[in-house]
Amino acid sequence: MPAAVEPVSVARRSGKSEVHILRRTQEQRTAETRAALFAAAVATISRLGYSGASNAEIADEAGVSRGAITHHFATRAAFIAEVVRWVFEQEVAAYQQIQRDRHVGTRVSDWPAISWEVLSRPSGVAVLEIFVASRSDPELASLIRPAQQAIEEAAASAFFDRIGATVRDPAAIRLVVWAVRGMALGREFIDDPGSMQASVDLLTSMFARLSPSGNLEELIG
Repeated sequence: MPAAVEPVSVARRSGKSEVHILRRTQEQRTAETRAALFAAAVATISRLGYSGASNAEIADEAGVSRGAITHHFATRAAFIAEVVRWVFEQEVAAYQQIQRDRHVGTRVSDWPAISWEVLSRPSGVAVLEIFVASRSDPELASLIRPAQQAIEEAAASAFFDRIGATVRDPAAIRLVVWAVRGMALGREFIDDPGSMQASVDLLTSMFARLSPSGNLEELIG
C-alpha cells in the first residue's frame, strides 16, 4: 500500500491561484514530530530541570498535543533515552563542523576548548540532568547506561582517529569530557558564569605543556 500523503492545498493571493502540493508522508510527519519533541525536551529540561520538565511541559514547548509523547514512545524513559541519542547526534555534527571550519582537533590540547563549546550548550546541561535522574529511576538507568557506553565508545574512536593516535587509551578524552560537563553545570553556582572559561583555558594550557607535540602518546606518557 502506498504511503499516505496530505491533500493538495490551494491558496489565493492577489487574485491568482497558487497550488501548493504537500506530499509529506506519514513517516516524514512522525520524524518531524519526534525531532520537535527532542528539541523541546532539551530546552525544557535545561530550563526547568528533569523533575520540572513534565511530558505536558515538553509537549507545550514543542507545540504538539500533550499526548504526543505517549503516542510515539512506549514510556517516558524510552522517550528520554531517545533524547540522549538525539543530542549525541547533534553533538557529533557540531564537533565535525568546528573541526572543519577552524582546522582544529589534531592536537590533544585542542579538545578542551572544542568540547566546551559543544558540551556547555543547553543540550549538554539537559543530558547531565538526565544522567543524574537515572540514578533514582531503574527503568531510565537500564536504557541510559548502555546508550551512554555506546556513545562514549563512538566519541573516543572519533577522537583517536582525528588526532592519529596509535594508543587508543580513553583516559584523556574521558578526562576532558567529564571535566567540561562538570564545569558546564558548575556555572549555575558561581556569580560570574563566564569566568568558567578561565578553567577551560587552564585545562588547555595543561595539555599543551604536557604534550608539546600534541600527541596523545606524549600526554599519557
